[in-house]
Amino acid sequence: MTISLKAHGQTPGDASADQMRLMADLAERYGYGELRISHEQNVILPHVARADLPAVHAELLRAGLATANVGLLSDIIACPGMDYCALATARSIPIAQELATHFQAQGLEQDIGALKIKISGCINACGHHHVGHIGILGLDRAGVENYQITLGGDGTETAAIGERAGPGFAYDEVVPAIDRILRAYLDLRTDGQESFLQAYRRLGAQPFKIALYGEGARDAA
Repeated sequence: MTISLKAHGQTPGDASADQMRLMADLAERYGYGELRISHEQNVILPHVARADLPAVHAELLRAGLATANVGLLSDIIACPGMDYCALATARSIPIAQELATHFQAQGLEQDIGALKIKISGCINACGHHHVGHIGILGLDRAGVENYQITLGGDGTETAAIGERAGPGFAYDEVVPAIDRILRAYLDLRTDGQESFLQAYRRLGAQPFKIALYGEGARDAA
């Protein structure tokens, strides 16, 4: 089973000492003493018997580790960014936190469904933004944070590098920009079963560029 370390509004991938002790204890009791850390900044507790899942879930719930968002919008990969990394040129963690709480407040996360947002705070790309369905790359432009958005990336067996949508956005423009992209997706998808990546591959980038930049994006195409 996967334990999400992406509680809405918290730092992606972080766990407290008490939470880590609990996960270690659960591994001893239910998982043959084994825990794995995924590249998606979550914890894998393998070998849990199906009959034990309710008991494990109850323990995780009491510890604040039962956020049911694996594979959804708020299950964001974010590098440490400028808050913790000397190489970073922009913040990553606050962007991830604001995206998670924004769409939770809008009640849209479940409706949007499967989505991988990945954020890097510099061109070293530790957040794997280039293979995010929606990637966000933070850069320094004359001392000001500027965020490029890429669309259509995929890190699975149907791998693809995301396409840069266009000019970057200031820090406080990023969440509204992602909101416009995802509301366009909700309007354009064939039904609730068509994921963002499937819709992007069917429609191409242009409808999402128009959502981001207005009709001028059509004229520039």
